[in-house]
Amino acid sequence: MFSKSNRKQLPYWYFRQIIDLEEKYNAKSSFFILSLDKIDLDFNFKVEEIAEELKDIIKKGWEVALHGGHNAYNNLEEIKKQKKRLEDVIEKDIIGYRNHFLRFKVPITWKFLTKAGFKYDSTFGFADCVGFRNGMCHPFKPYNLNENKVIDILELPLVIMDSTLIDYMKLDNFNAWELIKNLIDTVEKYNGVLTVLWHNTYMVYDKLVLYKKILDYCNKKNAWMTSGEDIWSWWNSNKFV
Repeated sequence: MFSKSNRKQLPYWYFRQIIDLEEKYNAKSSFFILSLDKIDLDFNFKVEEIAEELKDIIKKGWEVALHGGHNAYNNLEEIKKQKKRLEDVIEKDIIGYRNHFLRFKVPITWKFLTKAGFKYDSTFGFADCVGFRNGMCHPFKPYNLNENKVIDILELPLVIMDSTLIDYMKLDNFNAWELIKNLIDTVEKYNGVLTVLWHNTYMVYDKLVLYKKILDYCNKKNAWMTSGEDIWSWWNSNKFV
């Protein structure tokens, strides 16, 4: 399960509250963090300002990954620059990526991410509806039809995003939960992976209630709720293609 930071106001970060909440349900997530210059579109905080908070996330066993800026998906040098800035701040290599607004170009973005040293991506999903964009609920290594070869990066396709349910699909909590529950049950049936994107700014009021229901339901099913980094490590250690 995944969260990200995109607001400069401290009350909107909720890093420690998210970790405390997830611990109660034996869950762990990845925090996708923007790492932008002041001149960049979508800039609203300097990542250096939250260095201690990010290091605390890592110390507690959660993952810090890169949330690529608006246009990074189509610019290798921009991806590299943002990655290095975040790594310099946390003093640790990062392996996970998701792009802002789910912007993605097949197969170019996957190729750029591989060249930049990323091990997994979790951008590949729909912004306007939940579900399985690639038609399955399992991680996969994408195939480059132009070059007739596999791209060496693991895709953890996005299945559920909070703003999709609330802002795009205009669902209330009851109907959103019915849809989420069906997706969880489907993924369980096929022993798959359910990737959930829940923004830190949605960790309030009814939206937080919905996230708690996801944690509680999955915990009662004894699901492995963990970070993208852990999923990649498990996948790699089992030598899946």
